[in-house]
This record gives sequence, C-alpha cells and structure tokens, in this order.
Amino acid sequence: MNFKKHIPNSITCCNLISGCIATSFAFTGDTTLALAFVILGAVFDFFDGMVARLLHVSSPIGKELDSLADDITFGLAPSTMVFFELYSLDYPSFLEPLRDILPFFAFVMAAFSALRLAKFNLDERQSTGFIGLPTPANALFWGSLLVYGHGWFENQHGGVILLLLLIVLSCYLLVAEIPMFALKFKHWGWKGNELKYGFVGLSVVLLAIFGLLEAWWIVIACYVIVSVFANRVRRA
Repeated sequence: MNFKKHIPNSITCCNLISGCIATSFAFTGDTTLALAFVILGAVFDFFDGMVARLLHVSSPIGKELDSLADDITFGLAPSTMVFFELYSLDYPSFLEPLRDILPFFAFVMAAFSALRLAKFNLDERQSTGFIGLPTPANALFWGSLLVYGHGWFENQHGGVILLLLLIVLSCYLLVAEIPMFALKFKHWGWKGNELKYGFVGLSVVLLAIFGLLEAWWIVIACYVIVSVFANRVRRA
C-alpha cells in the first residue's frame, strides 16, 4: 500500500479538526482560542498542498476534501465567532426586536465562503493569484478583529450595525471579481517578487508591533488595499 498518498489528506483532516475545535470555542465566546485554532488550521492548509506536490500524490479527492475543511475552518468558525459577538452586544432600540434573529445573519458568511471555494475549484484563472478574497484571509481578519476590538464593539452604540455592514462587505469580497496576489513563489529572487516580499515585510512589522493575534485584521485590510492598488497600477 502506498502510504504517501494519505499524508496530504491527513494534514487536510488536521485542518478540518482545527476548524471544528475553533468553532466549539467560538460558541463559548472564547475568541482568542478560536482564533488560535483558525491559525493552526491555516498552517495545515498551507502545507497539505505543498506536501501533495512534493510527494506527487495530488488527487481530485484531496482537492474536494481541502475545500470542505476550509469551509469549516475559514467559513463556519469565523461566522460562529461573529454570531456570538452579535448576541453579546447591546442593540439600538430600533433593532432590539431583532436581537434573537440578527446574530444568525453571521452564517451567511459561511455560505459565501463555500461559494468562493466552489468557484476556486473551477476557476482556472486562479493558478498564480486569487480572484476575490481567499477564505483563510477572511477568517484571520474576523478572528483578529474580534480579539482586538471586542471591547470597542461593546462600547459603541452602533457596534451591531458596523458588524452587519462588515459581514456584507466580507461576503462581497469573497466572490468579487477583484484580482488579489498570492504568496506563491516560482523562484526566490527579488525581481518579479517585489510586491510579495514587500508585503511579507510589512506583515512581519505589523505582527511585531500589534501582536500575533491582534494584528491580522490590519494585515488583511492592507492585503486587500495593496491588491486593489497593484491591480489598478498594472492596468494603467
């Protein structure tokens, strides 16, 4: 039996399990641990495809399993974190009758994450970059934002409205026809990788200044802005 072919799928399953654990912590309101397991899932997600290519054991089932795991870790887990946050906030008087309904709107983001993953599997344009916001980036944004900004949302009268607007924005970015660069290196030289190395350097600085868990929402916001700007420069 060729055991090598099972290694990438085992790593993908570790991603899925990390997402399940993250979701369980999210339901209890432990955003910090939920984000930690989302980050762990992202590490597994980074390595499963790399290992499959190195061992020459890529398979259609691995691709489908990867999308399923990603929707749990980067779709359901962050949606659950937002769900709990929406339940715990004070509501403006005109939204108070919807308190028991509006938190479920967070799970629309999980549906859009699944849609984005399905499109990615079929879209041949995304071999070297992305069209729309990758689900891991969206999950890191939300997890970090809720760890960093939980108190801020609690103290703002419009915190609920801002969260709802951010959910809509996230859903749009996940499926938008906006080219975004990927940190995929065909070679390690500077020429041709200036944008990637520059963004990696910026990310390291932000993580060092603001913290490993707290800074990701800033990093992802910069990623979207830099991608949009770079695309406009390229098209100019």
